[in-house]
Amino acid sequence: MANHVPGINGAQSARGRVKDAPKSMKTSWRFIFSYLRRYWWLFITAMFMIVVESTLTALAPDFVSRMADLIADGLHSGIIDLDGVSYNGLIVFLLYLFGTIAMYLRNYWMADISQSVVRDMRSDLQSKMDRLPLRFFDRCRRGDVMSRFTNDSDIVGVALTRSLSVFTHGLVLLVVCTVLMLCTNVVLAFVSMLAAGIGMGVSAIVVRRTQKYYRSQQANIGKMYGLISEMYSAHDVVLAYSANELNREKFDTINESLRASGFHSEITMGLLPAIMKFMSNIGYVAVCIVGSVMVLEELITIGTVVAFILYVKMFMGPLDMISNSLGNIQAAGAGAERISEFLAEEEMGPDGTEPLPESIEGRVEFRDVRFGYSPEVETIKGFSATVEPGQKVAIVGATGAGKTTTVNLLMRFYDLWDGDILIDGVSIKDLSRNDLRSLFCMVLQDTWLFEGTIRDNIAYCSDVSDEVLRKACRDVGLDLLMDTLPNGLDTKIGSKSSLSEGQKQQICIARALVTDAPMLILDEATSSVDTRTEVLIQKAIDSMMGGRTSFVIAHRLSTVRDADLILVMKDGNIVEKGRHEELMSRNGVYSDLYHSQFDVGE
Repeated sequence: MANHVPGINGAQSARGRVKDAPKSMKTSWRFIFSYLRRYWWLFITAMFMIVVESTLTALAPDFVSRMADLIADGLHSGIIDLDGVSYNGLIVFLLYLFGTIAMYLRNYWMADISQSVVRDMRSDLQSKMDRLPLRFFDRCRRGDVMSRFTNDSDIVGVALTRSLSVFTHGLVLLVVCTVLMLCTNVVLAFVSMLAAGIGMGVSAIVVRRTQKYYRSQQANIGKMYGLISEMYSAHDVVLAYSANELNREKFDTINESLRASGFHSEITMGLLPAIMKFMSNIGYVAVCIVGSVMVLEELITIGTVVAFILYVKMFMGPLDMISNSLGNIQAAGAGAERISEFLAEEEMGPDGTEPLPESIEGRVEFRDVRFGYSPEVETIKGFSATVEPGQKVAIVGATGAGKTTTVNLLMRFYDLWDGDILIDGVSIKDLSRNDLRSLFCMVLQDTWLFEGTIRDNIAYCSDVSDEVLRKACRDVGLDLLMDTLPNGLDTKIGSKSSLSEGQKQQICIARALVTDAPMLILDEATSSVDTRTEVLIQKAIDSMMGGRTSFVIAHRLSTVRDADLILVMKDGNIVEKGRHEELMSRNGVYSDLYHSQFDVGE
């Protein structure tokens, strides 16, 4: 039974067999040319150099023909016109020399254009990332996004640098050679072009059948990126669950699918040089036979035959160029499709334009909020609550009750289906996302450290002094760690550093401490630290909460006893609200949750 590889869009391909349908190369290259238009003047100059190079190269055989006729006449008469031979030889030398210079210039300019285009594509991809809603990343694998930034854009760059100019050079040279051959001798021109025409017809059939393989190859590379990224980022989990064999099976499935698509694309495109080589040899033989007969009948000179042998080489050369470059051009088309698909993804709704109030008190009102992560399932079902300025609000409930979703909606990571959320009477829909998020500092349950120093991580997007940084470290209990590190705050760390999860969490909390925002969100911020450190951090958090409206998502209910307001959620609704003592006295959902934790032994 065939193994199946799930695609990002839900499509599947059987192991070793390509299921992707080909898409329009015209549309893909129209997308690429939309970037080339930004450098139209340089691109036109490079194309002009291709015309110059092709024309100079195509003119050379005519002067070689004259040299051959002068030498042939000299052999018959016994006197060779050395001046004429030297003159024509010099012309040939200059034609090839200036043709080579033109080739270098067009390669230089095309390299500049291609790298500029790839830079612009990556910049657009990065800008698009900032405008995409979180639901896109909920369904898209990280490795596939990485593949579009790296592999797909690189393939477009390679095609522009090496293939597009070669392809265009081949086309121009083909046209110039055709005109010159027809002007020189129609019969030999027909013989030469007949062989080339057969080769081009077969090549066109091959090209039409290969685009689906290149598209599948690019998609499979994205899947491979995703799997490797996933396995690496969760390597400790893989080892802990002995999932090596399972991951090996997934890897082998994708690897085999990549091998199959790569094999089909390479083997089919590999036919083109072989076909053109075969037809080129046929063309040589045909020109020699027909040309010899015409020389014997004194219809042409030996120089014309020599010229046509060079023309056949030049005529087949462009076809080789075109066939060899088509593989990269098709791969670039597939890569451009994936980039354009990413750039065409639905973006977040429009930003609000309402300015922030001069002073933020921190009153938050939820009015009949409704939301779901998918159109079929409503997660938040008519959530309503009012939080007064400076209150510490705890949001509790069983897993899946909607606690984190509520905070995500407050930060406008997702847009509401219905209802509204107001801050100091202003709808969050009317505020820009940047302004809205500047009102909060967050500490999440999942820690994340960026590549850089501890100083960079704590002062992330904040301009604070060393004194403030060191105070934040003391407040969260990091001062002892700072003393043991060789470079203190300037010690290099990252997401995969040797720090414990508790130490990483302390750094994240210190990051929130130095952020001057009027409201605070804590998502089980002390879950990764030991009890002793938790007490220290809790004091720092309590100090940080002073005067700030705070939202605390809590799983350990012992940490929210002193909250000003506890919202108990169940199935997307607030089922209870009040202070700890009040809720305990009701013997309702909160009381059951609280006692269940202590019965387990908290």
